[in-house]
Amino acid sequence: MTRRSYAAAIDDVLRPMGFTQQDKEWTRRIGTVAEHVGLQTSSIAGTTANLWSYDTATNDLLKAAIPWKSDVGMVLSAMRIGQLMDGHDRWWKNDPNGPVELAKAIKTHAPSFFEARRSLEDQARCFGRAEPRWKPGSTASRIYLALTLYRMGEMEDARGVLQNP
Repeated sequence: MTRRSYAAAIDDVLRPMGFTQQDKEWTRRIGTVAEHVGLQTSSIAGTTANLWSYDTATNDLLKAAIPWKSDVGMVLSAMRIGQLMDGHDRWWKNDPNGPVELAKAIKTHAPSFFEARRSLEDQARCFGRAEPRWKPGSTASRIYLALTLYRMGEMEDARGVLQNP
């Protein structure tokens, strides 16, 4: 029996969930949310997976607001698989069971990670809406929160987020 590659093991888990593979990245869209799983390799650390998502409609609003910055983009939330497993960064190196273990971790933890970031309310929470009156944070996350609140129809709150830069 030959050893499975990380990409093949991950593809076996993600393809039935609706993800398509391009090189070392898998993507799917649920409504306006793009969900990604990326395989990261390091000659020093080994192999791990990163999960992230973004709302394409909110991202389009961001690009329309800043047309002179063609490479502008947003990430709703990003996490390494080890953080989801046990709160620690986890890499597999020279481990014959690594591909199967990583694929199993993705199958176990990715669905709930992505589900918790799909609704506009969840996205607003990820961008800091639950913070006490939107405590000062990064400019980017404040803009993302304002755009998300705008999409939710909460214009006063969207303006309020930008009042305290």
